[in-house]
Amino acid sequence: DRLTMSVHCQVENNSFIPVRIEDFSPLANIKLRPPGNLRLVSRAENTYNLTWSLNISSHYLDGVREYQVRYRTTSQSWEEARNFTIVQDQMWAVFESLSPDLKYEAAVRARPSASSNYKGVWSDWSETILWRTHANRKDRS
Repeated sequence: DRLTMSVHCQVENNSFIPVRIEDFSPLANIKLRPPGNLRLVSRAENTYNLTWSLNISSHYLDGVREYQVRYRTTSQSWEEARNFTIVQDQMWAVFESLSPDLKYEAAVRARPSASSNYKGVWSDWSETILWRTHANRKDRS
């Protein structure tokens, strides 16, 4: 679909149009809502599985979304965080080889896949999930 969009402003008796966009394509200007329901499960001694969901997303985008995950220790800034992109529409990521006995936090954002017919920008970041990694078993002897 293509639309013509106008913003109309009424100031007292005067009406004017400060913005008019011709040939606007909603499917080329998508911004998804941030992922939610972040959950973390410890699968092995030093392996963690992060999952999330999209509470609101069009069925047109099923299978054509990508995600970016960022994570850090709580002593690091977000500028120092590690980021990676999941280019397939999978709502999980695995963390391996994290340092023992540290607090970590992670967040996720989503957008239509760059390889799809739909275009858009990254969503806002999700709320963060916080966890502490297991203490190193070698240190317990």
